[in-house]
Amino acid sequence: MYFLMTVDVESFSIPLNRCDYETGKRVYEQGLPSLLDLFAKHDCECTFYFTGEMAEMFPEAVEMVRDAGHEIGCHGYDHSPQRAFDSLRYEEQVEELKRAKKVIEDVAGRTESFRAPMLRINEDTVRALEETGFKTDSSVASQRFDGPFTFGSRRKLKWLIAPRKPYYLSYKSTVRRGKSSILEIPISAFLISYSGTVMRRSPFLTKILQKYLFFETKITNKPVVFLIHPNECLEVRGEIIPTRRSENFFEYIFADVIRQKLKLKNLGRVALRLLDELLESVKKNEPEFISVRKYKKIYDMTNENGH
Repeated sequence: MYFLMTVDVESFSIPLNRCDYETGKRVYEQGLPSLLDLFAKHDCECTFYFTGEMAEMFPEAVEMVRDAGHEIGCHGYDHSPQRAFDSLRYEEQVEELKRAKKVIEDVAGRTESFRAPMLRINEDTVRALEETGFKTDSSVASQRFDGPFTFGSRRKLKWLIAPRKPYYLSYKSTVRRGKSSILEIPISAFLISYSGTVMRRSPFLTKILQKYLFFETKITNKPVVFLIHPNECLEVRGEIIPTRRSENFFEYIFADVIRQKLKLKNLGRVALRLLDELLESVKKNEPEFISVRKYKKIYDMTNENGH
């Protein structure tokens, strides 16, 4: 069994509901070191997807993760909903990717793995990734259903028909197999996501989901992909006055207000304890912890380039 621990690194403040320099600094000084210590304890090789903005503000954070032996991937440049990839034209996506890639590669070297902010991509993203030298994407969560609780939720309904195993993306649909050179490695899910957010909201549901995913992977040999953020490992400070990010009323109520309140549960030390317990349970299945980049090499060798 291959287990891909993936970490999205950005300056987004969960309590404030927006990107924030001070949060980025705390991610660098507290969140990332805490995760790196935990991953070292469990001998876990991971892929960290950095936003270009985060890498620009704190290049030392990228160096710290790289020097710990983990893969550095790209999480776009800007994490704001206004710059979501599925709302940008092809040319804008290429420019955004080039900008982020240059900042990250100046510190970490060649970067080939991508995950979109808020997991929002469209068909243009596939060609934009090819144009800018990426090899993998991990922005689809097959059979995950968020209802109205995320930005771009209507477009994400397509996830319900996405392949569960890794697949080369189609130029016509992000949830279809195709002939592009971009390998999609879906985030593990089944109605709910296998992620730090769900782990914090409901450890019990996460345990049930994990049992199902491990049973499935023993049959299909698909990798298990977990997603977490360093900002989940930060304690809440001071008064919480969340920022409104959406002009759409219903998206504001569900994605900004209700979801944001749910995401405040079990942050900081509790999140780290829950993740520690999750990794202990994962290790009982004797998985191979592996980076996205290494998984792609194995996939191509065993699937004759996947096409």
